[in-house]
Amino acid sequence: MRIKFPVLAGSICILVCAGLAQAPAAFTLHDLGSGAWAAIDNPAAKSARSGANAGFIIGSDGVAVIDTFENVAAAQTLLDEIRKKTNLPIRFVVNTHYHLDHVAGNSIFANAGATILAQENVRVWERTENAKFFGPKITTQQKEEVESLGLPSITYKDGVTLYLERRALVVRSLLGHTGGDSVVYDSSANVVFCGDLFWNHTLPNLIDASTKPWIATLDTLLADYPTATFVPGHGNEPGQAADVRDFRGYLIDLRAAIQKAQADGKSGDALVDAVLPQLQQKYGSWNFFAFAKSDIKYTDAELRGTKRIPEPSAQ
Repeated sequence: MRIKFPVLAGSICILVCAGLAQAPAAFTLHDLGSGAWAAIDNPAAKSARSGANAGFIIGSDGVAVIDTFENVAAAQTLLDEIRKKTNLPIRFVVNTHYHLDHVAGNSIFANAGATILAQENVRVWERTENAKFFGPKITTQQKEEVESLGLPSITYKDGVTLYLERRALVVRSLLGHTGGDSVVYDSSANVVFCGDLFWNHTLPNLIDASTKPWIATLDTLLADYPTATFVPGHGNEPGQAADVRDFRGYLIDLRAAIQKAQADGKSGDALVDAVLPQLQQKYGSWNFFAFAKSDIKYTDAELRGTKRIPEPSAQ
């Protein structure tokens, strides 16, 4: 049979173009009710991922956005998705903490007219502490990217209440993940946007963490919002109180296993080797289990009092 190359080429083009058109989205939207939405990072997107979870709330006179992803392309997509649902102004963006994967799209929303808010340490750390995530061989371009991140224009120490006309959004600064974290509670939808204070069945990045106050923070969230939906900073879907308790259990188990290993005289690689199998047995199916070794090392240093954490702002 003679192959008609022009037709075959055309068929290949159609298949390739269709594949490109159906490329996985950077995130998926979850309708939480009453105008509240979670934007959940899509692992299938691979290189085009948003890198973290975010969300937004549509009120009667405007929109509030919580976090802006790890790149401007994903942030622009989020803005486009919001615009499909409402033409109301983007009034606020709340950065839940300074980490790059939650603030890199700030400029997209600032250019759209939003006021960016965060706990006071975030404004200082955003253009300084974020450089460490590129390692000692950070390039000039990477430094410039960090130094050009869009900063919050309004900061607070303990919290602030934002209003979308009559709809109140309670922003609270709580300890644990970085020393500059916030959650946003929307009573209309009974939703808590947790940032990285909650990782849903996902091992956390503990590079800046203080796990003891973090456990107390999770107790506070569970006590104050027992029936809420909790939007995690990372994890494949919004969670409920049981999921927050599971995450709290991870931090407790991590600390207990390390304390026992320390009491047994272990340190360094020997301590990691003693603790890792315990975590593997109970949490090996969680997302980001590759963080387990660094979680052990960071928490070991925390418990020994040798861990480096960002210093609070002098503002």
